[in-house]
Amino acid sequence: MSDFDNGKKWITANLTGLLAFIAGLILLGVTYRIILNIVSFSLGVILIYVGLSKLKVHIIIDFIDKMLGKLKDSLK
Repeated sequence: MSDFDNGKKWITANLTGLLAFIAGLILLGVTYRIILNIVSFSLGVILIYVGLSKLKVHIIIDFIDKMLGKLKDSLK
């Protein structure tokens, strides 16, 4: 292969990588609020579960565990 072909492949690969990186940053910039909301919601649910387990509210904890088990079984 000539140096021109090698240079063309290098430029194409790097240009594709750079464009993908920039597109990813743009998408993250547009959707960062949604991502933060999902993270906040998940942390809230986890904290509620931990709080209920520390308070030893077994009725609600057992119900949540059963629902999670059914969800896992349905996803298999």
